[in-house]
Amino acid sequence: MLDLHRRALEGFTLGLTQQQDEADLVAIEDVYLRNGGEFLLGFIGKRLVAMGGFKRLTEGLAEVRRMRIARDLQGRGHGTYLLRELERRAFQSGVRVLCLDAARRRSLTLEFYRKHGYQETGQSFYGAVETVQFRKALDQRNGQGAANQSAAPNVGPATSVGDSGVAGGPPSVS
Repeated sequence: MLDLHRRALEGFTLGLTQQQDEADLVAIEDVYLRNGGEFLLGFIGKRLVAMGGFKRLTEGLAEVRRMRIARDLQGRGHGTYLLRELERRAFQSGVRVLCLDAARRRSLTLEFYRKHGYQETGQSFYGAVETVQFRKALDQRNGQGAANQSAAPNVGPATSVGDSGVAGGPPSVS
């Protein structure tokens, strides 16, 4: 999981230590799950190819974080599938608004979120990286789920990270 994350950051000077940047990823249960959020892993066979989560900020607001798709598989629908599943789970848990930050210099990432209904709301920084802030109001359509929408081909189901997955590495999916 950390490898997938680190590969996504190649070429960026964060202005943070690796420990600061990865603090949430080594404490998924505490940061995401215990507060009513989710963190999902996507596999093709035994290979981890996707990850992402949402961190609940208030009863109806959550932040999408750590959306990562293996570079050699980007543009094939895996990100759409993962985002839709996160939106579905967020909506079903009572979240009505999702927010997120994306690196300004990642034009394809910015376009991805715009394409999925996220509206630009401002700018910020993650360490030394300039980011664009986005927001999306969720509704019943988001609650229907990724399974009812166009799914990414040849991908196993997204798997929630649970207690056993955090301590011993990502859980395997059969």
